[in-house]
Amino acid sequence: MTSLIPAEYWEYSITDFITGLFASNLMNTYPESLPIPGIGNCIPVRSGRVALMLALQALPLPPGARIGVPLYCCPVVFKAIEAANCTHCFVDIDPTTACISPSDVDRKRHEIDALIAVHMFGNTCDMDALRQAVQGKPIIEDCAQSIGSKINGRLTGTFGDISFFSFRSGKYISVGEGGALFTKDQRLRTKLEQLVRDLPTPNCKEEIKHPLVTYIRSKLRSKPLYGLIGHRLWAFYNKKIDPAAKAPITISQIFKSDQALTIKRLSMVPSAIDRQRANADFYSKHLHTSKDMLFAEKPGTFYNRYLYPFKLKSMTARDSIAKFLYDHRIDAIQPYRDIVDYAAKQYGYREGCPVSEQTAKTILAIPTHCHLTDKDRYHIVRSFNDGLKAMGTR
Repeated sequence: MTSLIPAEYWEYSITDFITGLFASNLMNTYPESLPIPGIGNCIPVRSGRVALMLALQALPLPPGARIGVPLYCCPVVFKAIEAANCTHCFVDIDPTTACISPSDVDRKRHEIDALIAVHMFGNTCDMDALRQAVQGKPIIEDCAQSIGSKINGRLTGTFGDISFFSFRSGKYISVGEGGALFTKDQRLRTKLEQLVRDLPTPNCKEEIKHPLVTYIRSKLRSKPLYGLIGHRLWAFYNKKIDPAAKAPITISQIFKSDQALTIKRLSMVPSAIDRQRANADFYSKHLHTSKDMLFAEKPGTFYNRYLYPFKLKSMTARDSIAKFLYDHRIDAIQPYRDIVDYAAKQYGYREGCPVSEQTAKTILAIPTHCHLTDKDRYHIVRSFNDGLKAMGTR
């Protein structure tokens, strides 16, 4: 199935590969600053998960600090909390945004020493309400999916005590790994800079291997190889590998190739967001969905539309639509579908987050990346609408 449309776009061309190799060999030092427009000078680090671990270590928290975290989020967030020797306090999400619920934070405030506000799918958390709910406790903004998203004209990443970004493959800045930290607090910044300087640096062999592996993986996630073999490889990997073994936290400074490509790509983010928002607007106009299926922008917000997810009425409906789309050459993803079982098995979650539990069972995201063609978009719309009609599902 060479024409399978990938749900995500792992951008890494042969030119990027060559640029990465040159950077790996020619950059003599690791620059300590990464300027993100509209945010400021950020501190580069190996990955978003390492950035979160360091952010927790930099904050003045008690031993074994209790970290409020949405149950419905990427499992590497849980791993980073554990790596920082902190404990998890699972918080539910707002069904209208898939972001952490301020009302549930307020209910659990006395069980929390710090909070991680995950801007899920590029949707935005209600930062004012969260500030009020935590009553002075520190907030870390997880902007791994929300670069370019705004609240009342202000970029996500500028609200928290510390914020972090991810440049992992499939993100808006898709360079393999890579992450960055930001804070306006000079004392915290000094602490973060010292923590990063104390990290080991990748050796020469690792620096050369990384762009090669990233290039191969990216080709397997792109046409035509994704439809021919990549999709099956990823399905096999996800089925056979225990979630606890996936995406380990490798602690080091950023790869030189990742930093060089991140700097190159930063200027391209606004136009990519414009294209993805145009795709999202096209879907909103032409898909036969009800309002309660979508995550509409709230007044004063600007979503980067990193993903375009739907809430189906049941897990059976979600899986049926996903299969229908795949049969029509469209890859659709079911983000964090196993997160509840994972949190229960690894971190002792029992109950208390019903919206998260339901969301994990029913959410589906279709391709919305900026490299879709008009032909792709019309095909996705026709197929999705046909799928809804065939399944009688909304």
